[in-house]
Amino acid sequence: MKPLPGRIVLLATALTAVYLVVLASVHPGDVLTGAAVSIPVAVAATRLLPRRRLEVALAGRLLGVPSLAAGALADMVRGTWHVARYVVRRPPLDASGLIAIPKGERTRSGVAAWGYLTALAPDEVVVDVDEARGVLLVHVLDAGDARAVHARHHRVYERRQRRVFP
Repeated sequence: MKPLPGRIVLLATALTAVYLVVLASVHPGDVLTGAAVSIPVAVAATRLLPRRRLEVALAGRLLGVPSLAAGALADMVRGTWHVARYVVRRPPLDASGLIAIPKGERTRSGVAAWGYLTALAPDEVVVDVDEARGVLLVHVLDAGDARAVHARHHRVYERRQRRVFP
């Protein structure tokens, strides 16, 4: 039997790990179920999706993960604080709104990661990706200073996300 390529093993392991985290279980039956689902998905993904060279080596991407995770945690704390202040102060109803953030150089995986990381903070919700306009639509609690929101998202991308998810 031909051994599985490292890429398939790595992807199947990552998918199984995500499955186990979602279940919050490491029961042997759950591990086997996760692997049984993950291996075919990993094989199909490596065969069907086009393979392209990454701009950043895998090791460089992995080294950026701790900074990305710490930043996401900080954004969650900031967002929670913002929501708490919003609830206590009761700002005007027209304070919240949609802001269109330029997509910039983000790849498809970068946009997906950006959406997920943004959704972790409770004060912002990703609404849509408008490909025609090249913007990411985000609903924020305080839409009064759109430039500050643009700047913060750009700063997060450049400092933390770009290295891991370009």
